[in-house]
Amino acid sequence: MRGVILAAGRGRRMGPLTDDVPKAFLELEGRTLYDRQRAVLAPHVEGTSVVLGYQARHVLEQYDPDEPIYVPNWEAYENAASLLLALAETDDDLIVINGDVLVDRRVVTRLTEAFATRGDDANLVGYVPGLQDEATAIRWDEDGWVSEYGLIEGHRHAGIGILNRRHRERAMDILQRRLDDWYPVVYPETPTRPVAISADRHVEINRPVDLERARQRLATEQVQLT
Repeated sequence: MRGVILAAGRGRRMGPLTDDVPKAFLELEGRTLYDRQRAVLAPHVEGTSVVLGYQARHVLEQYDPDEPIYVPNWEAYENAASLLLALAETDDDLIVINGDVLVDRRVVTRLTEAFATRGDDANLVGYVPGLQDEATAIRWDEDGWVSEYGLIEGHRHAGIGILNRRHRERAMDILQRRLDDWYPVVYPETPTRPVAISADRHVEINRPVDLERARQRLATEQVQLT
């Protein structure tokens, strides 16, 4: 299995904090979010790529990330283009994590163990329970297959999931046709099961206030990284 961190966007809602770097390279208690994500994925993968766009040259010079993938003309696309490029680089199962999500090591373990034991060739997508319609959400049918995604009433997409290699070509075709869309579009269109993630073990960093929330979680070990 391989990992990929999607970090090509600017993160405008962070204001001046992302003038020089994308959100994934903001620091939390002396370590970048990227470094923390990579460490959480490391026990489960044979390597983790990071997809860059905004301020890519600065990131490469300042942080020297492992296995970078660059999105040309990143401003013209949504993150479907980022995942498409990542899939083109591997024919293995792929753990996908948004560059603005801090997740607990137990979340990654839960996902990978579920993936290893299901036996139905499904992708897995993490979700935070609780209906909402203000952020990317997913819904599933009565048989437990993801059927819808988007700004809909549903359970919040947690920004982490696993794409099964068996659906790689289908996923690439979907993404190629929808480069102006968000990458979770692949989940309703390929066999995907939802996996619940505790809100206490997950922080999505969209605004400056979320950085403080992430620091508080780290201080109380609600989010455990080692």
